[in-house]
Amino acid sequence: MTCRGDTSATRGVGAAGFTVVELMVVVAVVGVMVGMLLAVVGKARAAARQVGCGSNIRQMGRAMQMYANDHSDSLFPLKQVLPGQGTLWWFGFEADGGPTAEGQRILDRTRGRLWPYYGMADSIEVCPSFPTSSPNYKPKYTTSWTTYGPAAKLTNPSGPAKVDQVREPSRTLAFADSAQLNTFQAPASPAHPMFEQWYYVSKTEETVFYNHNLTASAVMFDGHVQQIAPEFGVSPTLPEAPVGRPPSNVVLQLK
Repeated sequence: MTCRGDTSATRGVGAAGFTVVELMVVVAVVGVMVGMLLAVVGKARAAARQVGCGSNIRQMGRAMQMYANDHSDSLFPLKQVLPGQGTLWWFGFEADGGPTAEGQRILDRTRGRLWPYYGMADSIEVCPSFPTSSPNYKPKYTTSWTTYGPAAKLTNPSGPAKVDQVREPSRTLAFADSAQLNTFQAPASPAHPMFEQWYYVSKTEETVFYNHNLTASAVMFDGHVQQIAPEFGVSPTLPEAPVGRPPSNVVLQLK
């Protein structure tokens, strides 16, 4: 016999915990939400790295302009061979007689053409998204150097170009994200292609690194930064290293 006011029997009905099916549904929903959150966080991080790259490359363009202002409006050469001394690349000096193995070569970055203009903030030379931790990355020097390449035709070793020779400054590339695929220098090989930092961008070579969601950061001679896309596609050799030629709407030559 149950008293009218006693509801203990009815309290027990439906008071059990989640069923297995309900628990599985909850876990699945949480998993989807976590996956969505991680995707959003990943996109936010990639966007932040792209913003950082844009800031870096803008400063590289300013350093190029300051160099020209101090050198009678001349642009720097890609490299200069100093007999009996070594090679003065635009990004540093490599002395004769040093180690020649990839990853062991010695570079004096303080002698680079642009070093006086950003030496106190030398980290601007490297894009935050450049994947140096990849097992397919091939270092060249014992130190990091640059992931931004100037237009090769504008920095010709046969004679410095002049700023006033640059046509259409708003379309003429000063620097862009750059990299190169390597299959010919150990530890790289045709069977084990690797990618490396590179020091120029060419109209006919796959030297633009489209590492920002298949775009590359570029700074033009008028100082503005933009993202450029691979009009001619990218190399399928290493998916993590999407290198390609510059698009046709970008100018890389003089008048």
